[in-house]
Amino acid sequence: MAAHRIGARLAGASPEQLLAFIEEQAPLWSAAALRVAEEHAARLVEQPEWVLSEVLLSPDLAPHILAQLPTTEHAVKGTCRAWRRGWKETLKKRERHCLARGRGKAECRAGGE
Repeated sequence: MAAHRIGARLAGASPEQLLAFIEEQAPLWSAAALRVAEEHAARLVEQPEWVLSEVLLSPDLAPHILAQLPTTEHAVKGTCRAWRRGWKETLKKRERHCLARGRGKAECRAGGE
């Protein structure tokens, strides 16, 4: 397969050229490939300190972030105090949402969301 040669061919490209290549090729990638690329990119780019202090740890915003998670993702509440509070604040709402869709409480907690 010729895919392994892409790295060698792009090794001398400028950041602008790499971005142009990605923007041109990304529409051709599958949803799974885009998801993997996004995950890799997120690991490569360090987030500024304000993202952590003003967004992820914000007592006002943490509940909104955590409300998007299924009720089975209990590990997030161990991240920090702000997320533990946000988890507790949003758990009942997330369970009600699951129950409203006709699932039993046990099924909702087991991941049947």
